[in-house]
Amino acid sequence: MRVQFFTFAAVALLAACGTAPPDAPAEAPAPAQATGFTTEIAPPPPGAADTRKDGVMRDADGRPFSYALLGQKLPAFSGTLADGSAFDSASIKKWTVIDVWGIWCGDCMADAPYVDALTRAIAQDPELAFLSIHVPANRNRATPEEMFGKFGSVSAYMKEKGYAYPVIIDADGAVREQLQIAWTPTYLLVSPDGIVRGFRTDLSVAGSEPVKDFMRDIARVRGEVKKAALRQTVPATIGPQGAMNLKGETPFTLDAMEAAFPGQTITTDTVIGGVANYPVFHVGSAGERLYTVKPDWTKGYAAQVITSSAEVSGPSGERVGTTGFKAWTAANQAVCVREVPYAPEVARYVCRKASDPAEFIFAVPLDAVGPSASGALPKFAQDPVLDEMRFLVPAPKNAK
Repeated sequence: MRVQFFTFAAVALLAACGTAPPDAPAEAPAPAQATGFTTEIAPPPPGAADTRKDGVMRDADGRPFSYALLGQKLPAFSGTLADGSAFDSASIKKWTVIDVWGIWCGDCMADAPYVDALTRAIAQDPELAFLSIHVPANRNRATPEEMFGKFGSVSAYMKEKGYAYPVIIDADGAVREQLQIAWTPTYLLVSPDGIVRGFRTDLSVAGSEPVKDFMRDIARVRGEVKKAALRQTVPATIGPQGAMNLKGETPFTLDAMEAAFPGQTITTDTVIGGVANYPVFHVGSAGERLYTVKPDWTKGYAAQVITSSAEVSGPSGERVGTTGFKAWTAANQAVCVREVPYAPEVARYVCRKASDPAEFIFAVPLDAVGPSASGALPKFAQDPVLDEMRFLVPAPKNAK
């Protein structure tokens, strides 16, 4: 690890930018470097070791592979900014990058030009903020001489280097301990709800475009969190009124699908239908597909929304795989007819509940029913359960 030496003896004792005591054991070499961006606590790679006996798995240079508070609420803290004003973490109300560093730390000094570039990039986004926290190596190394070296203060350092961004001064290491910082420099990404969403260490050893890569990582996490929030606020439902936000005439385009199913992953596919193939949109991840949207491709609008997911709720709370058919009234059962499929193995009886408009279909599998000589509903050999629900999208008024 690189360490910046100063002329005074106390600072010369610092062996790294972590918190290792002077007699810490030598760090074993490891093939992986802990310089990437991470959003979750994952098993450490081969070669990682708890070299400092503090429960933190590190690489050969002592950098931690993860951060103990990932996914948790950032601990409340307060302090004094370099300009003398007070700061309280309760004021964090937007996406914020927190940089934890020290003038005494050689790795932080190597990162300083990248941090300056990072602050300039962040300043271009009104929904993203930057906060710097200057910390000592630990509580026992918190004298001004050890913390600030030849500069004497953070303000003097910032003035000499031409940097301009808010810096909290952790004068005694209390904030460092509150935030469980095991390495400097540490960068945390915190969402407006105060959750620590991302962590990384040094930018200076991370590759050719570390600032751009970091900004891309930040944008990706913000997008993922936004999508997750939208999934929670727009329930996965289907019924005679629509499916999620797809309720009426809708163009069969990616933009329209993203608007109709906010927060969901939209993918394209091609399926066989009759004598030709046609495109479809799948809504939801591959492991949790919620809907498939089929088009009337000759007219360019969405024609059907189909679900076979147990995560989607029907108009009266029906769910695929659990809702039984025989619980319906005789009037409801009477509206079922055998579907004429493109392939016999996917044949179904499709039913329109008597109380619902014709655009909502409740389907049960053909193999759950007994033999029938006509298209009318036969006697069921067993009580079939719902295996598909469909919303038939109203056609555009000018469609032919």
